[in-house]
Amino acid sequence: MKRSSALLLVLILAFHPAVLSQGSSGRSGAVAGTVREEGTSALLQGVTLDILSSGSQLKPSVSSGMSGEFSFGRVPAGDYSIIAKKDGYETSTTKVMVFPGGAQPVVILLRKVSPNTATGSAGATSVHELSIPQKARESFEKGRKLLEEEGQPAESISEFQKAIQDYPSYYEAYTEIGVANYGLRNPRDAEEALKKAVQLSSQKYLKPLYLLSDLYNGQQRYAEAEPLARQAAELENSDWHGHFELARALVGLKRAVEAEASASKCRDLKPDNAPVYLVLANAHMLQQNYSAVVQDFDSYLKLEPTGLLSDNVRQRRDRLQNELQHAPEKKDTAPH
Repeated sequence: MKRSSALLLVLILAFHPAVLSQGSSGRSGAVAGTVREEGTSALLQGVTLDILSSGSQLKPSVSSGMSGEFSFGRVPAGDYSIIAKKDGYETSTTKVMVFPGGAQPVVILLRKVSPNTATGSAGATSVHELSIPQKARESFEKGRKLLEEEGQPAESISEFQKAIQDYPSYYEAYTEIGVANYGLRNPRDAEEALKKAVQLSSQKYLKPLYLLSDLYNGQQRYAEAEPLARQAAELENSDWHGHFELARALVGLKRAVEAEASASKCRDLKPDNAPVYLVLANAHMLQQNYSAVVQDFDSYLKLEPTGLLSDNVRQRRDRLQNELQHAPEKKDTAPH
């Protein structure tokens, strides 16, 4: 067939805590889903969940059931944050868009607290954590609540800066300053803070690695994004973020086969992550594997039937599918 008229999609940014929720009024719908352990996909019961709108709690807390299930009934249409907490796991913030009539099922992944979370060795982690003064910890926690739970990134920065004043090597605080500045659309300040976090942690703290790669990918600085994302993927192979950013960077560098492998790894780790199917579509488009592109678009639309990009993706899918159906069949020229 001739070269398809369906163009490469613009690679989109992954959600992370820098994205702020903005509530809106509308018809009510239910918000329901499950909580699983990241890496193993084990269902988690007894997780405390809160749903927030613009930093304010919308409904009473709920707990996940025996099968990890949870539900918030009759939530007005709009954008919300779900905060999930459980002893032994890192607190998670998940963004949810509620449409009139309800929302897509939500899958929340909680990462188990591990001595390897911050650095590559348990000893180094213990030394680092034990060396943080209590006053710095308190300032950091205030900043985290302002950023993640109350949706006030500008106010959170001053608290993180206080934490750094009390503990100059507090790379977690620099990371959150980067997240806050990203949300405030200050990419230069975000880049500076994230680079400082990477430096102070000797490239052994996962979060600033994939966030800085995310920032560079969004600016089409793929050659700079690729080594950071690769380091993140190698540091924590069971975390999807590094593989996702690596796939984005490799697509930008036109390294389609490698990009497909990284995107497939990300998809396997987090199959409900809709953007990864657009990255796969880009990789398959570079390989001129148009039937695979159609399947990628279908997978994306199944997860995001009414998202911001959904109409565009649907139009491209239909156009490409039509071209495939009307492509002339290759004649068998083999000798008989």
